[in-house]
Amino acid sequence: MAVVIPLLALLLAASFAFAPMICVQLAVQQAAYDCALSAAQSLDASTGRFQGAASAEASFASFNLRPERAAVDVTGSWGRSGRVTCAVKYEIAAGAFPFHGLVPIPDTLDYAVTLPVQVNKSEWR
Repeated sequence: MAVVIPLLALLLAASFAFAPMICVQLAVQQAAYDCALSAAQSLDASTGRFQGAASAEASFASFNLRPERAAVDVTGSWGRSGRVTCAVKYEIAAGAFPFHGLVPIPDTLDYAVTLPVQVNKSEWR
């Protein structure tokens, strides 16, 4: 019993330390996927970049994170057999995490998703 209680306390402290970081990582991954999916569905590059950035911003807002801390880069080819890449970089405020003095927190989280352009999209406007 003398060993179990400190181990449980350590496990609880680790969950408090790493749970917010896992939530931010999931938000970055989801924003990159939403961005790439929205951009790949569009008709051209300018619309795709706008749709991708707007989708990433909405994804960050759904996780209650500040979209202005994110840098979204949408690149690719919107022609037939093209591929669209959405790279998201999110700046982390390390002071917002518990135990940030004990556990090293990275400054940014990066994630990129590449998807093929939607093949059967119509060209009407």
